[in-house]
Amino acid sequence: MRTTGALVALCLGAVLYLAITASVWRHRRAVGARALVLLLLAGSAWTLFAAAEVGAADPQVQERWGDAKYLGIVLLGPALLVFALQYTGRRPHLRRRWLAALAVEPVVVLALLSVPATHDLVRHVPDDAPSGVYAYPLPGPLFWPVAVWTYLLVVAATIVIVLGVARVARPHPWRATLLIGSMALPLLLNALYNAELLFTGDVDPTPMGFSIAGIVLVWGFFRFRLVDLVPVGRRQVFDRIPDGVLVLDLLGRVVDANPAAGRLAGRARGALVGAVAGEVLPALHPLLRSTAAGESATGSEVLPAADGVRRDVEVTISPLPDDASEPSGRLVVVRDVSAQRSVERRLRELVAERQTTIDTLQRGLVPARLPHVPGLDVAAALDPAEAETNVGGDFLDLRAVGDGRWACMIGDVVGKGAGAATLTALARHTAVALSGLGWVPSRVLAAVAAAVAAEEAVGDPDADPRFCTMALATLEPVPGGAEVVLSLGGHPRPFVVSASGSVTEVGRPGSLLGVVDPPRLHDELVRLRAGDALVLFTDGVTETRRGLEPFGDDQLVRLLGSLAGRSADRVVRSLVEAVRTWGEPHGAAGGAGAADARDDVAVLVVAVPAG
Repeated sequence: MRTTGALVALCLGAVLYLAITASVWRHRRAVGARALVLLLLAGSAWTLFAAAEVGAADPQVQERWGDAKYLGIVLLGPALLVFALQYTGRRPHLRRRWLAALAVEPVVVLALLSVPATHDLVRHVPDDAPSGVYAYPLPGPLFWPVAVWTYLLVVAATIVIVLGVARVARPHPWRATLLIGSMALPLLLNALYNAELLFTGDVDPTPMGFSIAGIVLVWGFFRFRLVDLVPVGRRQVFDRIPDGVLVLDLLGRVVDANPAAGRLAGRARGALVGAVAGEVLPALHPLLRSTAAGESATGSEVLPAADGVRRDVEVTISPLPDDASEPSGRLVVVRDVSAQRSVERRLRELVAERQTTIDTLQRGLVPARLPHVPGLDVAAALDPAEAETNVGGDFLDLRAVGDGRWACMIGDVVGKGAGAATLTALARHTAVALSGLGWVPSRVLAAVAAAVAAEEAVGDPDADPRFCTMALATLEPVPGGAEVVLSLGGHPRPFVVSASGSVTEVGRPGSLLGVVDPPRLHDELVRLRAGDALVLFTDGVTETRRGLEPFGDDQLVRLLGSLAGRSADRVVRSLVEAVRTWGEPHGAAGGAGAADARDDVAVLVVAVPAG
């Protein structure tokens, strides 16, 4: 009969199995954890049912508990092999058909034991076995095939782990030896017990051996997290990572490297091991030399490649501490950022090209310098809302059109960007050319409207409709002032500021250009006297908002009245400054509408000097 001490040991082993199984289950998402749980459950069943078997007095009861013990025996081998494959990163080998094949033997053995007619093919207790003592079961014809199959699975799992451990065993030889020895222990004990070469009486030491192996596996699984002995992701992460990785000792010699590092150095990975890192990759030598063993560092270097192409790399150096937190080496990661640097350089080139295009188009919206008009003071400003990132829709111009006459214009094209710039050029140059023929402003604007409509007709039918507004005036200096013929194509009415400070709207409103055919346009004669100023502007002046409140006509009139008698340049600068100041965000004064509401602003002033 079993001694109380041995029985207690088996029971404690079963409890220990269940405890560590629960611990592993909490980390079941880790690689290999589920297979390890199945392995521990199999060991628990073997240990628990073995304790019940040897603790029973009735031989038939012993037999039933011994049969139940096979639930753990037949599952242990497949579970261990699956764990070993996952543990060493060989998941692709675990295909469904192989898992199904591994399940065949446990199902067959358990089925044979559950059917009385086939039960004795595996094992049986003699009918004359005495009660009160342990009844040694007799092996059936299939006992040894089942045992050998289990041995083969355990041996295969051990080989898989040994091969994986061999790659990283040098830094941790005692841990590797302990892991391999713990896996071989239960196999050896079971073989000796079945061959009756152990003097343990009726105690099968195999479950105890698997208890030791399970503890070691779990210890390695959680304490070292599959990194120190067999990094599960070593092939997937270390070998296949696109960045070059070098592991250096304290003398700067390479003790491990991945294939990417070999490609950067132009050598096979094996040829790097044992070499000095600063010699195989000379560009890294200054950074390695200036970084102490326990320090981290980053830097950018240029590596010459074997094909003659220079490679931009980013280098990261990290210390590798040992178990006592003392520096034992360094980890060097070399990332090839050549493609990124090339994209960055190309992006800078594109930004520069785009800015050049924007500057060119922007210059086409306003003359670089206004011409001198005898007897008149003229000034203008064009302030796009996004001068550095886009082309605005506002434009202005002042040109001599012959016989002492001048054409001045200001306009606003719907939209922004290259499309708006194209329409601006069409409207502007059409107006300049036809004004030179002596046409009155209304006739010129009608031709501009027709040109815009024709351009729209051949444009993209899915694009937003395009049109523009324009104020066009012909100027003719006369003694004591100037005569202005003004026509408005959907544009805000200009103001005349007298020398006394009164502000008057002038011009008759007309149709948008490119929308109505034929457009309704009118010519109006405006006489400017000494001290008067004609102020033309785009809608960005009055529609610029502070929160929900626009700058508005009333504020514009008050501002212009305060600038009576000032130079054209002073009027332009003051007006643009006031509008831009108004459009700056001022906190929460208007809730969500308090955001900056900038728009293009264009102003053209023609003044008659007072004296």
